[in-house]
Amino acid sequence: MTTRCLIYAHWDLNGFVDPYVIHALRQYRPTVQRIVFVSTHYQVRNRELDAVADDVITRENTGFDFQSWREGLERVGLDTFDEVLFANSSVYGPVWPFERVLASPITRNTGIWGMTISQQHMLHLQSYFMAMPRHFLASEAGRELWGNVVPFRTKADCIEACELTWMERCLQSGVNVEAFFDARRFPAVPLGERLANIVRWPPRGDQRRRYRIAMRQGPGNPTHLHWKQLFECGVPFVKCDLITLNPCGIRLSRVYDWLEKHTSYPTELIRKHVARLRRQRAAA
Repeated sequence: MTTRCLIYAHWDLNGFVDPYVIHALRQYRPTVQRIVFVSTHYQVRNRELDAVADDVITRENTGFDFQSWREGLERVGLDTFDEVLFANSSVYGPVWPFERVLASPITRNTGIWGMTISQQHMLHLQSYFMAMPRHFLASEAGRELWGNVVPFRTKADCIEACELTWMERCLQSGVNVEAFFDARRFPAVPLGERLANIVRWPPRGDQRRRYRIAMRQGPGNPTHLHWKQLFECGVPFVKCDLITLNPCGIRLSRVYDWLEKHTSYPTELIRKHVARLRRQRAAA
């Protein structure tokens, strides 16, 4: 049996561990032998977290998720588990049992696997979910990647040094990288999806404008524009900022409708999280 550890990077504006996060950890729990929860902003103790996580680490908000994952790795060691999963609180989900994900041939890749390969800026594996096998973590290439993770000063520095470059460096060193959704196979949003986003929908002018701009800009963030194709490819996540910020002017009711029709995920978790963030912004 493959042994796995989940290292979950968390940050929350109010220092809460939101119910959608607890739900995520419970979805992972049957498939992993250890859960290491690393937070850069955990101020309100959550007893449900204590019950589902094996380790709870709090640290300063430096270095972003990569530094959190590195600290989790240092806690568990490189040779303890057959595979380490790296996830974070930037997504809702898994929206179906994670056993279904692990049953896919993609997860039997001998290298690194994840959820989405994006062509935005440059070809890269998006870091909100990654899985690395023990032999890679213990290899020279793996040690070099994680050894170069430092307390980056800005998020842009972290993305440029890690997320945007790791896939290329792994491929150059002979390590295979796969994902459920690969943007190279989906160069454009299907016409039917574009029409469904605007037909029979009276959007505000700014939403329609944002959507048209996003369609013209070339490779975008697949977790926004290709949300439906991600589900269809087996990705069990919805990016939080798709719902909370909607940067591309997506018709969000379609996302909720899809989840309620095709999954048993409690969409009320999303609605309550969005409502909390709106109250926070209104009070600011």
